[in-house]
Amino acid sequence: MAKKYIIANWKMNPSSQEEATRLVKGVLAQALPKNIELIIAPPFIYLDLVKKNLKKEIKLAAQNIGWAERGAFTGEVSGLMLKNIGCDYVIIGHSERRHKIGETDEMINLKLKAAFKTGLNPILAVGEKECSDDIIQILNSQIKSDLNGIDVSEIGRLIIAYEPVWAIGTGVSDTPDHALSSALLIRKIIGNLYTPDFAVDLPVLYGGSVTAENAADFIGQTGINGALVGSASLNIEEFLKIIKSAG
Repeated sequence: MAKKYIIANWKMNPSSQEEATRLVKGVLAQALPKNIELIIAPPFIYLDLVKKNLKKEIKLAAQNIGWAERGAFTGEVSGLMLKNIGCDYVIIGHSERRHKIGETDEMINLKLKAAFKTGLNPILAVGEKECSDDIIQILNSQIKSDLNGIDVSEIGRLIIAYEPVWAIGTGVSDTPDHALSSALLIRKIIGNLYTPDFAVDLPVLYGGSVTAENAADFIGQTGINGALVGSASLNIEEFLKIIKSAG
């Protein structure tokens, strides 16, 4: 059975170390299906706490990365710092950072290069802002710009999460059929940039109002390799159901 990725993106939550510990221990209460790669992405301030409470089979991700290794970059966290604290993955280009913080494709490209250089596995988020947007043009533009200058020898560690902005935090998820067609489009773009064989093996996830009720509909699609889960990952009971549905 092909591996499925479930990523818990806590965003700017929770507000205390006690609650962060409770969330981790709640996840550990259930045995993981063997085909699942479970990844937890807490805020920077909880990375060390979460790492110390995780089992080996659960991986740690950061929600962002600075593009410089060190120096006068107040407020930034480097890839070396993330690697040394125990991160395996890093989310790059999340729509909230693109559209609320103002990250550009040029900045995301630098962050991807920093992640690859320090041995992190980047989770690149892409997607259109409105339902009516030209998804073919937008995904082509984002992916080509974000991966500009990144060699095929590095790209094997990449995961891409398709997350339509209009579905994030709105309670209105995409349809499984449209999510699948978007995943196939992403593979086509990657195949044209690199090789068709690599595009087939590329993990493509869905993100956007994923819940215990709809997770299986997305994850069960042959061309979708898992889910990037936001608010539902903060509800232990619901998140455990999502993990179970992926298995």
